[in-house]
Amino acid sequence: MLNNIIMRLVIYYLSWLLILGGIFHLFPQVLYYVDLEHKRTSMGTSVDFETAISPALGNIQDGVLRLIDPAHTIPILVALILAFAVTLPITWVYRWTRPRKKYNQAFAHTLLMVPIAIALVVFLVKGSLALAFSLAGIVAAVRFRTALEEPLDAVYMFMAIGIGLATGIQLTTVAYIASLTFVIVALGVWKSNYGARPAVVSGWTLVQADESTQVPDSKKGGKPPGKSYNAQLRLHATNAA
Repeated sequence: MLNNIIMRLVIYYLSWLLILGGIFHLFPQVLYYVDLEHKRTSMGTSVDFETAISPALGNIQDGVLRLIDPAHTIPILVALILAFAVTLPITWVYRWTRPRKKYNQAFAHTLLMVPIAIALVVFLVKGSLALAFSLAGIVAAVRFRTALEEPLDAVYMFMAIGIGLATGIQLTTVAYIASLTFVIVALGVWKSNYGARPAVVSGWTLVQADESTQVPDSKKGGKPPGKSYNAQLRLHATNAA
């Protein structure tokens, strides 16, 4: 049953709903701390990492107590875990739908880890304009560059970044629904082979191409359209003119 990709995705998403529901039911403090951090973000404030770390210089015990405060650590752990969890099925869809020649294992690894890094960065910079500008300067100095061969790869990367941002600001529901929607649409577009056959338009009317001149389905190993199909396109264009 797990070999069926639809069943695997359904079981995975439902399992996470049950796991999160069970955790929040058994440990309501977790949901309280997450909601508290979300309110801090909405008000433009967040965990003050500087005040949490600086006491350790003079008073190690006080510093440790601040660092292990559940009000600080639980929202961070929840965000990082969910960033990984809701991105994992997106990497599955990337593996399943990309052609073998265009599949890049390193890119799949990057998709899985980028949301975790983004969520962590959001925790560091939110509520601190100085840290945000410092991070921008560091990124500009390092100058990360990745050559994406396909536009669809950029879409996957944007999705991973969006999930990291959503989990970083405690919008876990947004991250979950966005991941589920993206997976459904990506699989639907791939399975339907949408856009494989270019439309033939004569004036304002869509013209049905003959069976012999239709573009064969690439998934079935057909050959690309030949001269007959191109000739038909030119014929219809001439008639329309």
